[in-house]
Amino acid sequence: MCGRVTLTTPDLEAVAALLEARVAPEHVRLYRPRYNAAPTDAHWVVEPRAEAPALVPAIWGFAGGAINARAETWERRFRGGRPVIVPADGFFEWTGPKGARRPLWFRPRAGGLLCLAGLAETLLDGRLAFVVLTTEASGAVALIHDRMPVLLSRENARAWLEQGDSGLLLPAPDDFLIATEVSPRVNDVRNDDPAVLEPPAADAPRQLGLF
Repeated sequence: MCGRVTLTTPDLEAVAALLEARVAPEHVRLYRPRYNAAPTDAHWVVEPRAEAPALVPAIWGFAGGAINARAETWERRFRGGRPVIVPADGFFEWTGPKGARRPLWFRPRAGGLLCLAGLAETLLDGRLAFVVLTTEASGAVALIHDRMPVLLSRENARAWLEQGDSGLLLPAPDDFLIATEVSPRVNDVRNDDPAVLEPPAADAPRQLGLF
């Protein structure tokens, strides 16, 4: 599953430019970098528009409580969902025994932005809500979990917005992500600051290899 993400870029307009999307001035003023975004939080999605894709605020989680949707079954379970892109520059997973779980921050090996495949719906109160699509885990994620978010290339991201084609929802290449152990402060969703991405106390950062 995917239950925490980061979007640490300081400038929302820079995010929009990377995604070739428009963003309204009033939305730019709402933005702040996120180091520990969680379900029920406000985040950002790119949705298709007639003139150009738009980067807009949305709430993480559908009305029924879902925060993720399986790529293999979304068309059956979430028929009303509309394809969107969820921008992030990393996501968290946890490893280790119960009671001693260690948080890991997964991010692109080459740096930059991730395009997570998502679905959106409009809530009864008029707000936009989204879920993140997941697929079979690959690479470093597969060492600790069987699922991961669908990570789209820029080309496939645009096609997902325009077509909603399930054939685009594939696992990422094995070497695409790296994982670094980070502070256990990330376990508390109230901690949403740069310090959550620091290595755990008295430990050097440890990157997970594939073997």
